[in-house]
Amino acid sequence: MKNMINKDFPGLPQRGIYSFLATFPSFYPVSSPGATVAAQEAAYAFIRTIYTQLYDDPSLLGFKPIADDSLGTWEGQKAKPGLVPKLRGIICKVEEFIEFVYNISRNGRRSGDRLTVTRDGVKPAAVKRLSKFGVEASQTDDTYTFVFPPGAAKGLALLAKISSEQSAPTQKPYALFSRGVFDTASPWTREIFGNMLDDRGPFDRLMNFLIEKKYKRIDGVQTENRMAKVSLNYVKNYGGKDEPLKGGWAERTHGGMEFFYMEIWRNQPLFALRVPYFQELLRHSELMSPRVKTFILHTAKKCNNCRYCVQTDKTGKKPLKFVSVGECNICPLFCGFQFRWNTFDDETVDNIIAMLQFIDDIFRPGGPGEQALKRWAK
Repeated sequence: MKNMINKDFPGLPQRGIYSFLATFPSFYPVSSPGATVAAQEAAYAFIRTIYTQLYDDPSLLGFKPIADDSLGTWEGQKAKPGLVPKLRGIICKVEEFIEFVYNISRNGRRSGDRLTVTRDGVKPAAVKRLSKFGVEASQTDDTYTFVFPPGAAKGLALLAKISSEQSAPTQKPYALFSRGVFDTASPWTREIFGNMLDDRGPFDRLMNFLIEKKYKRIDGVQTENRMAKVSLNYVKNYGGKDEPLKGGWAERTHGGMEFFYMEIWRNQPLFALRVPYFQELLRHSELMSPRVKTFILHTAKKCNNCRYCVQTDKTGKKPLKFVSVGECNICPLFCGFQFRWNTFDDETVDNIIAMLQFIDDIFRPGGPGEQALKRWAK
């Protein structure tokens, strides 16, 4: 499959379908009595083939030709009304089909390459569509029996079991199944996000830093806008308690990085620096290295008197919350909206590493920001 990152598609259905291929990793098997490596690979190949065949012929799921479209980076959805619901509707329809395959694989009674399920809740239209991907179906008064490619049924059953048991409560149970992920400990998310870059060298250097400094890896297939969205995070928690991980733009307590795929943008990869307690960091600007200070001054939002920070002040006398760094007044709110990129180069990675080291130094035990952390933890 041709790399379509940051490119125009033959049509909008292909743009939606490609989100599955872009976030589909290499095959990483596990050692399990449930299925041999060959059976796992057959299941992996079957799921991937669904996406590749759909990309080549979206009509297999009933998609009609629609001209490609997308939003520019940071372009609001109001600029193209109806585009985002239409694109996400395509993705959700693909997910519904994959969930159907997952339910057969999870609940089916296996015999060789056959999986048999009760007819309750099984839509004939879904059965007909599955036949377009080489799966024969037969029925009795009470059951459907599906014949999968050789070996795939056993691998699919194992994959569905892994996905059901290892998906987080906030995730859809078929999330890992939809990406063919048997080995959740494999570097599958690092692989897919690195592959989105023309030059993944700087990205891999950043990954090595995060691993070396013991940032916690969190692979996500979160449910967002009814879709299972793949993400990768490496985080350190500087808060007093282990709060749920939020999106990087809303970060308060974690340092690290967030990587995710923006299906609605033409330039789909988005990488965000997680910056905790930004206001406190700005107050220690005298401890910043020249690189960190320049990075912040060039990247963070300058105060433009928008008055968002004092919008509840009815007196009009409350001072703005900006923090002065040198001659610039820096806004301390939602800095995650600025520290975001569509690609990486060595200069950006050097800046990110220096910033993460500065964060770690300020909030280390006995560091200059330790007392502030204790106050916020109460």
